[in-house]
Amino acid sequence: MAGTSCHVADTTITPSLWKTGDPVSAPRAMLGGVEIGSVSPVFAGRAAELAVLHDALTPGHGLPEPEAWMWAGLAETLYALGQWPGAAEAAGHATRLGQGAEPRAAGALKLAHLALAHGDLAEAARRLATARAHVDSHGRMPHQSLPLARVALGVAAGQGRLADARAELRRALDRGLPTGAHRHGWPLLRAAATAEADTRTLPTARSGRAEILARLAETARTLTTGAPLWDAYDQWTRAELRRADGRDTADTWAPVVTAFEGLDRPYDLARVRLRLAGALLTGGGTEDRDRALELLRLSFAVAAHIGARPLTATVTRLARRARLALTPGAAKGAAAPCDPAAALGLTAREREVLRLMAAGRTNRRIAEELFISPKTVSVHVSNILAKLGVSGRGEAAALAHRLGLFTAQDRLAAG
Repeated sequence: MAGTSCHVADTTITPSLWKTGDPVSAPRAMLGGVEIGSVSPVFAGRAAELAVLHDALTPGHGLPEPEAWMWAGLAETLYALGQWPGAAEAAGHATRLGQGAEPRAAGALKLAHLALAHGDLAEAARRLATARAHVDSHGRMPHQSLPLARVALGVAAGQGRLADARAELRRALDRGLPTGAHRHGWPLLRAAATAEADTRTLPTARSGRAEILARLAETARTLTTGAPLWDAYDQWTRAELRRADGRDTADTWAPVVTAFEGLDRPYDLARVRLRLAGALLTGGGTEDRDRALELLRLSFAVAAHIGARPLTATVTRLARRARLALTPGAAKGAAAPCDPAAALGLTAREREVLRLMAAGRTNRRIAEELFISPKTVSVHVSNILAKLGVSGRGEAAALAHRLGLFTAQDRLAAG
């Protein structure tokens, strides 16, 4: 886990500490006997990330597998800090060391969350299925069901299955969010609000949108904040709901960015900076463009460093549309280099469908070649037409060829 480290009190967590030759006792060695109550300022205001860690190390808490839970808690913290290789390794330890279902489920779910953030939807779905298999669906508690729903919603939204994403949200909310569920409730609400905002212009998303947005807003009013992290998530969720209604402005996003600038969560900060940049570019003034460029460069640097490919693509696409150069040394006004398909907002699956559409395949043929249902193909086609701003398959194929979305090898494979 080269290059990964974090600090707890005066102890620096480095590879040499968790690769001690004894992966079971390594987590305690990493803490060097430090009490959780004396953690350093790097964790200040972020009790949520340390909650599982605290439980695992508290004498008499009764957890049968403290080391596995320790790794799961460490994975959560390293994810928040943007140290994703370390988070993946810690989550892997949780899945391997856990003898019971719950710590293995926690490790698998964090690996699914990481895969989702990396843009690997197939891996995220596979890890999610593993996590679900470890937990009895009838006996799931909110601390289990809500994180599962959050990742499932993200996978469905990433694959263009908005109806399935909404179904995951409804099931979670129908169970209710009891007192204390805010740690897992806020990430779910924020993810759902973002999915609605991202699909605001899609015709297929209109039906049922008002009901979902109203329910999200109502649930958000009932959730606890009271800590800097959850105050920030509250503001973020409400800002996404405004974006879903097309009512967000720079004034909407500026306080959200300020809230996350006080937390050690670089991925979250990069995402809200992207939103503020987009709102500033809508204004169109020179000063706003300069500020937006600064924000986009900061977001791009974080996304590229941690390997958040969907965020990288979104930042690049916005910069390209605004004709802003993400590389400081590039010529003024030059468009940022970008994969044309990513610039159009096409997912990997939508690109596959468009390639076959451009080759003249029918929905049934596309379904057969991609091993999906014709109904799913139809949903993808509708999303593709909306994203390309065209009204028919012929126009979509012509635009794809005109923009050079597919290489000769792509066309040969489709033919």
